[in-house]
Amino acid sequence: MCRIAGIINSKKSFESVNQQVQAMCDSMKHGGPDDHGLYAAENMPLCLGNRRLAILDLSSGGHQPMLSHKEDLVITYNGEIYNYLQIRTELINLGYLFKTQTDTEVIIYAYQHWGEAAFGKLDGIFAFCIFDKRKQSVYLVRDQNGIKPLYYHFDHETLTFASEVKAFAHADISQENDKWRIYYLAFGHIPEPYTTLKNVYSLGKGCFLKHNIGSKAYIIQSYHEFESNISIKNESYAIERIREQLASSIKQQMISDVDIGVLFSGGLDSSIITILANQYNHHHLSSISANFNEIDFSEKKQRNSLLQKINIQKIEQLITYRDFVQNFETVLANMDQPTNDGINTWFVCKTAKAHGIKVVLSGLGADELFGGYPSFDRIHKIQNLNWLSKSVLRSMRFSNNIKFKRLYYLSLNSPIGEYLCLRGVYSPDVIADLLDIDMRTVIDSLEEIPLLPGIKKISNETRASWFEFNMYMQNQLLKDTDFMSMSHGVEVRVPFLDQNFINLVLSISNDIKFNYEQKKRILVEAYKDDLPVETWKRSKMGFTFPFQEWMRKSSEIADPSRYANKRAKSLIQNFRENKLHWSSALALYRIYHAN
Repeated sequence: MCRIAGIINSKKSFESVNQQVQAMCDSMKHGGPDDHGLYAAENMPLCLGNRRLAILDLSSGGHQPMLSHKEDLVITYNGEIYNYLQIRTELINLGYLFKTQTDTEVIIYAYQHWGEAAFGKLDGIFAFCIFDKRKQSVYLVRDQNGIKPLYYHFDHETLTFASEVKAFAHADISQENDKWRIYYLAFGHIPEPYTTLKNVYSLGKGCFLKHNIGSKAYIIQSYHEFESNISIKNESYAIERIREQLASSIKQQMISDVDIGVLFSGGLDSSIITILANQYNHHHLSSISANFNEIDFSEKKQRNSLLQKINIQKIEQLITYRDFVQNFETVLANMDQPTNDGINTWFVCKTAKAHGIKVVLSGLGADELFGGYPSFDRIHKIQNLNWLSKSVLRSMRFSNNIKFKRLYYLSLNSPIGEYLCLRGVYSPDVIADLLDIDMRTVIDSLEEIPLLPGIKKISNETRASWFEFNMYMQNQLLKDTDFMSMSHGVEVRVPFLDQNFINLVLSISNDIKFNYEQKKRILVEAYKDDLPVETWKRSKMGFTFPFQEWMRKSSEIADPSRYANKRAKSLIQNFRENKLHWSSALALYRIYHAN
């Protein structure tokens, strides 16, 4: 796991480009504290950089950027290829020789042998750049689920890329995207492909960007898309396959030359990951959990019920209001992009780092795949409102009820309105007031956000799952998890998002995959005999902290006098009276005060 950056076809001097790439990499040192390197092409305006977090082959053999034997291919790479040993064996049988035990070298020769087709053979979490001297081409490639970030900027024939948006400032790319505040106040995050910077975009998941150095042009192509082909309609068989494939996914993701931990909240998803991971690495596996003085947020009882059944190193960290206050500004500074989530991940990964753990497993993805969120129920109610006229829906902005105000979003000429009705933070009229702009500007900005055209043909639970998977998880959870964990030099792996497991879940009929009476019922049925009753026979709590209470105590956040905007003052007063969710208050603080 690493951080990467590069500049290609710059008109600046050789020395200047190298200095900029070095500065970009240095700004991301937190994500790659173990090693660093630069590759500068001879007689060519190209420089690639890398900050390394050593997890596989801890020797200097894993140094990056890495060159092929003939030095005609160069790679700078961030991620883990879980099936690299299988691909390595295949390549050895084809006559390829390897100098290291790294997955980095496997990517080089996979590309050398299969070309662009190699990208689809990789199973893992990755973002990398390959410079092909033979073809005078540069490839930027991102994994099938977009778990690892990769941002790019193309201007005046120059291609610049990095793992973090903040790094672009060191390449003199800092012009602000004037719409980012609209996006943030609507979504609670910045939706892909946009960022806080103008013309700096996120490369789409399952895509590669090919840049021809000679013609100075680039194209973006998709190399992978998940498809829903229903083939499993028998519940017993579905359960059998879920157990089989998830075990395989976790076993594969246990590859590491360093100790591994599990982010263990005590909920269903992290409990399943914990018991399965313990089967494959019980000697060095640790569970990492947070405790609170606020008893309503403690899941210690549920955790202990499971921990008594397995042999695992238990790491628990008490996190208090004082810890929150002391670290709050640092947490915000570590956010590569503004978000209303991820603070909890920052704290637990800080704990992991303090105990020398570089790799952790997370249960992220299960709710999106198996219908764990309230949105899977709400989607029916929203679709039943389609008969209402747009004028009626737009009139909802005059309501004093925040949930009713969000119904305005259903009047948008884009499915994005449906998502914002489910998960939006502020309605368009409130956003306009907060930013002192015209409401039409807000609506136009939201309606132009690109969505896959196929969403219009999807309905009911599948539609909710699509929104949660491709919008909420993609744009918020995965992104926040990455930069909050990597700010501590910790890699998070997500077994539920193994591409083979996703393909399996997508092949299961909705009738047995989703259930109104019990969330994620089929997942419960698959593992209820392995888990304590306390773990699965309870309502969903979610991995959250006492932020509502903590932020209301904070004079920095909850003092209306600190907000010049009239609407913001009113909303913060509502927050003080416990009439506004903490995430909405955090958005206001981020807009008006955070640097």
